[in-house]
Amino acid sequence: LKYLNGNETMIYYFNLFTRIVGGNQVKRGSHPWQVSLKRRQKHFCGGTLVSAQWVVTAAHCILDRNLLQYLKVTAGEHDLRIRENGEQTLPVKYVIKHPNFDPRRPMNYDVALLKLDGAFNFSASVLPACLPDPGEKFEAGYICTACGWGRLNENGILPQVLYEVNLPILNSKECSRALSTLKKPIQDDTIICAGFPDGGKDACQGDSGGPLLCRRRHGAWTLAGVISWGMGCARGWVNNEKKQHYRRGSPGIFTDLSAVLSWIQENMSTAFCSTPDGKLPNSEGELRFPGSPEHFYQNHQLCVWTLFVPEGNYILLRFSHFDIEPETFCDYDSLSVYSKDDRLVGKFCGRDLPLPILIGSNSVRLKFVSDNKDYGTGFSMTYRALASDILLDSGCESLAVLFEEGVLQSMHYPEHYSNLAGCQWVVCAPEDHVIKLEYTEYWLPPTERENHVKSCGFALPAPVLSSSGMMLIVFHSDETETFGGFRATISFQTAPDLNLHLHSHFSVTANCISTELCLHQ
Repeated sequence: LKYLNGNETMIYYFNLFTRIVGGNQVKRGSHPWQVSLKRRQKHFCGGTLVSAQWVVTAAHCILDRNLLQYLKVTAGEHDLRIRENGEQTLPVKYVIKHPNFDPRRPMNYDVALLKLDGAFNFSASVLPACLPDPGEKFEAGYICTACGWGRLNENGILPQVLYEVNLPILNSKECSRALSTLKKPIQDDTIICAGFPDGGKDACQGDSGGPLLCRRRHGAWTLAGVISWGMGCARGWVNNEKKQHYRRGSPGIFTDLSAVLSWIQENMSTAFCSTPDGKLPNSEGELRFPGSPEHFYQNHQLCVWTLFVPEGNYILLRFSHFDIEPETFCDYDSLSVYSKDDRLVGKFCGRDLPLPILIGSNSVRLKFVSDNKDYGTGFSMTYRALASDILLDSGCESLAVLFEEGVLQSMHYPEHYSNLAGCQWVVCAPEDHVIKLEYTEYWLPPTERENHVKSCGFALPAPVLSSSGMMLIVFHSDETETFGGFRATISFQTAPDLNLHLHSHFSVTANCISTELCLHQ
């Protein structure tokens, strides 16, 4: 923003911040999220990598409608004069400007998203910055860092290597007071100010679109703002009223990421959660998220898919790739599987392939969420419709989740089951019902420690009632002799009937030594 030779007409130059004033040259790789926007291989604006496929920049940087055919983004850049090891360049697939950005009033909502045509490979010199958490603010006085290849002083030379400058955040009153001294007051719905009242340090022409980064106490660099504009470069604003309008200064003005965070998350999520409407209606298919095992998913994701197969069929899910941020209770990033009546079947994270899951209904809902910290390459899975009669020994090739009454049996029944077999069934009763498991055939080896709470041996065990609406049945065999196994029926009973049986048929857990059938409620 400049005044021309005392003329009181305000002129907007959209490459205002092309330099860092009063800062220092950085070591190569210090800001791996910094990118260079290039038009015909020439740097003109900065940007910040926030995922493998998304860049945040200033809306005023990409006003030219014809820019997209020439626009490319380089990550891992340090010295603009040479191509260095670790540099990666990608074209831009499309641009999303904030809908409230107005070129006639370019200070407000000055933010845009660039969707890359491809994905950067993360390395020591190419990494994303964190987006702020919802509601996260950096208080006045917090020292943050602006970066860019902009001029080193007002009307000065353009550097060829990346510079940074540390600036304190101003409180909103001080920001508003400084801006009120300019010829035309500035609307400040989405801006934050940073700088020193006496000037000397600032961003400048060519730095536009680059990051204002604040470091959290635990060390993570967070994108707090986007370099937007300023009156001159590194001018002080003390006693602005006594200066001619064209000599007045201002703090550095940055688009406040917390003010536009929901818009960023909504657009990144909508554009990146594949498949139209999130519905997968075919009898079989494949779901890959985020699209390739080489691509990393984004932070702050919320993606939902619903799988449908023909009525009367069940759904088998089988994973071929799985890489989601590991955590004991999957509280950070996770894939959750919901079935009939929105029941949670399982919540998965980590890098081990989950067991195949056979779900006894014709629809399944999958929900993926990610936070703002670590990341992974997502998952690949197939889904397939199966006829309901597969349920007899289904749990021996997958985790079977059942919602209907029926028959269960060990693998190959009535033939001998295999050595080292592992079978699991989760039975879910309707609301206000419990589950009754009743054996019709039972051929499992006796043990030396047999008693009435163990389901081992050739005697037909008594029926078992669950104490809730869910029961987990687990069958394991070792490498020794095998037998015929078992066959049992599952039925649902209304909860009041539980009082008639609860004292004689309490929760059963097997303590068998070699081959075991365990019931957990």
